Amino acid sequence: MGRSRVQGKHAGLTRDQVLQAAVHLADRDGAAALSMRKLARELDVEAMTLYHHVQNKQGLEDAIVEYVLAESLSPPPPPPASWQQVVAGHADELHRGLAKHPGAVPLFASRTAITPRTLAILEHLLRVLRDAGFAPRTALHLVYAVAGAVVGQHLAYAGEQNQQPADVADLAGDDLPVLAEALAGGPVTMESRLEFTLTALIAGFETLLPGG
Repeated sequence: MGRSRVQGKHAGLTRDQVLQAAVHLADRDGAAALSMRKLARELDVEAMTLYHHVQNKQGLEDAIVEYVLAESLSPPPPPPASWQQVVAGHADELHRGLAKHPGAVPLFASRTAITPRTLAILEHLLRVLRDAGFAPRTALHLVYAVAGAVVGQHLAYAGEQNQQPADVADLAGDDLPVLAEALAGGPVTMESRLEFTLTALIAGFETLLPGG
């Protein structure tokens, strides 16, 4: 049986098509299922074809992070948006991107995407924060803290979804009255966790400003 394709450049396969298929595969089957062979089957090409577009599996995983970031993030809005609005907007964009592509979440926890576009977005964020009064180094810590909080919440939520524990609310009775009261308003959702975490972070960041 002949091979359907030999080289991606001859078959018209683009890097963007490769990354779209890789992200889809990770979302459908999980990041652990990623391999060059599986991706090649997804695209109906020979595995060697993919090496015209990504160096190896690690390069593919890095490229997936870059792809999701590029799809999700945009430069911060210009003034008069406050630094708090800019930080909250950045966190929300990252959250939406990870919610859309859950297969990429474990990859975000193990690598960072350093590309001209992501560095430009980082520079915009740092300038907004510097102009608000933060020292550049503090501003960098702030951006990392926000990104880490978003990714961490997604990792925690994914772990809880993969488990199938007994309903905590059903277990919270007379022996756990405070927990029962805490759960009386319904389950703690991903959205509410992130909102609470970001509100607490921003309140803490405000104390780092001169006169804070």
